[in-house]
Formats: sequence, C-alpha cells, structure tokens
Amino acid sequence: MKLQVALDLTEPSAAIDLARKLCSAEVVDIVEAGTPLIKAAGVLTVSALRVACPNAEIMADLKTMDVGALEARLAINAGASIVSVLGAAANETIGEFINETRRFGAKSLIDMISVKNPMARVEELVNAGLRPDYVGLHLGIDVQRSRGLTVEDLISEAVNIRNNYGLAVAIAGGIDEKVAPRIKGTNIDIVIVGRAITQAPDPVMAAKNIRRLLGID
Repeated sequence: MKLQVALDLTEPSAAIDLARKLCSAEVVDIVEAGTPLIKAAGVLTVSALRVACPNAEIMADLKTMDVGALEARLAINAGASIVSVLGAAANETIGEFINETRRFGAKSLIDMISVKNPMARVEELVNAGLRPDYVGLHLGIDVQRSRGLTVEDLISEAVNIRNNYGLAVAIAGGIDEKVAPRIKGTNIDIVIVGRAITQAPDPVMAAKNIRRLLGID
C-alpha cells in the first residue's frame, strides 16, 4: 500500500513547498499534481514537483477525456510517472492513453469519477483488451450520497475490482484519520489523501499519522 498526497491547490509555490516538506520527511510515496493545480499553473508544475521530490512518484491528474496519446505524452515529458484518464472517455481514447504511457515507461490510472457502475465499466474495458495500471475510485461525499454507498461499500468495491480483474486500485476522496483504519489490512494499492494532509496544521505529522493508521511501514 502506498500513500499519495493530492495537491489540489492553485498556488504553485505553496504546492511545491509543501511537496518538498512531505518528501524530505519521507511520509508520502506519490505526489499528485491535482487537476486544479495543473489548470492554474500548467503541466510544467509537474516538472517542478519532480525536482522537489526526486525520489517520489509524481502523478499528473489530467483527467483526460480526449486526445489520449497527446495528453499522456505531455505529462510524461514533464516528469510524471503516473497519469490519469477518465473512465467515461471513449475506449479509443483510453486505448491510446494506455499505449502511450507504456511506450514511455509510465503508468496509467483510469479515474472512475462520474461512472455510475465502475465494476461494469472495468469489465467492458478488460473485455476490450484495455488493462490500465490502476483503477481509481472516489470516496467523496457527493458520490456516496448519489450512489447511496458507504465508505465500506466503496472500499469493498475497490477490493472486488482488484480481486476479480487483477487490476491495481486507488481510492480517493474524503479519506482522513477516521477513515484510514477501515482501509488497513485491505489489498488496496494506493490511498489518496488531500485536505486531511494539505490543510492540516502540521501536514507532515498528519501524513505520519495516516500512514500509521493505514498500517504502512
């Protein structure tokens, strides 16, 4: 299990400073250039994060919907090791995206945000020969309410996708010190945490606590 911090900030200098502190303390495994950060400051923010965190994986949350190969290549050339494409995108876009990430030695994450039935969508993709490196599921409050699911349901969904299709899974949205113990002991590959770390009075200590509660290290 790896801990990923989502830097959903809009001020690049603040995001880079925070990333440097977290990476220097070795409390996160993956640093995410969040979609708001990339939109506010451009894909070169990924390059700045790569310099600030040379030993961490850098994830570019592009949420690609079209021109899959081009967007994947832009992020990878900037220094990303993981890049996201939307599960709601066309199979052709997802296929080009996956192929391009593999061509450049990076990893693909299919973000299932707004996909009503992630399990069914994963099955469609696998049947079409499309196997991403990661399937990303959100645990946000809006998603829980709209789908009528609890945190435990969504964790179970992630575990089922991993067990049934042999795909690594990542979960995100609303994960904090209260939720983390419920994830401990699962075979979920990546746990993505945003505000519980980035808005904490002491982000380094918050990340340490979440790692402990997740049973990492």
